[in-house]
This record gives sequence, C-alpha cells and structure tokens, in this order.
Amino acid sequence: MGSSGFDQLDHANDSAVYGTLTVGTTAVELKVGGSALENRKVVTIQPKANKVYWGYDSSVTTLTGTQVFKDQFIPLPVGPEITVYLIADGSGKDVRIGELA
Repeated sequence: MGSSGFDQLDHANDSAVYGTLTVGTTAVELKVGGSALENRKVVTIQPKANKVYWGYDSSVTTLTGTQVFKDQFIPLPVGPEITVYLIADGSGKDVRIGELA
C-alpha cells in the first residue's frame, strides 16, 4: 500500500475522459469516443434530462434496466471488458458520462 492507505489497484489514478451522450429508445454503449478507455476502472452516469436506465448488454429496456433519475450521479466500478448500455423512454436525453482508469 502507498502512503495514502490505498493499493494502486483500488482506485482510478491513470487517466480520465468525460463527455455527453445522447440517449434515446435504442440502447447505446456508455463510452467516451470510439472505444472504452484502456484500463478503465469506473464509469459515471448523470442524466441531465429525464431518467435513463442502464444494463450490461444491448438488450436492456426501460423495464429491465436500473433506473437513474434526472441529475442523479452514479459511479459504477467496471473495467474495459464490461460494457454498460443506456436507454431512455424518449429521444434526445443528454447524459453526462465519464470513464476513469
């Protein structure tokens, strides 16, 4: 363990990217840019419009996904091999997202 008391693998300390993802009625992958951040440890979700839903594959729906409410901030500890998808109950929902490695 380092002087902070955390093992280097316990938290993101390498790089981070963020952006806005437009979510609609078709599931979209949560990623900033063309691919997941290399060595990713965490993704973040914050809908700025109405609620959205997340799940671990592209078949997620508003009935099967986990709900995230407007302005709610959710960090998920997932690596680059785990894919997170977002879907909304309408079109054009802006969601702030982030990836940390």
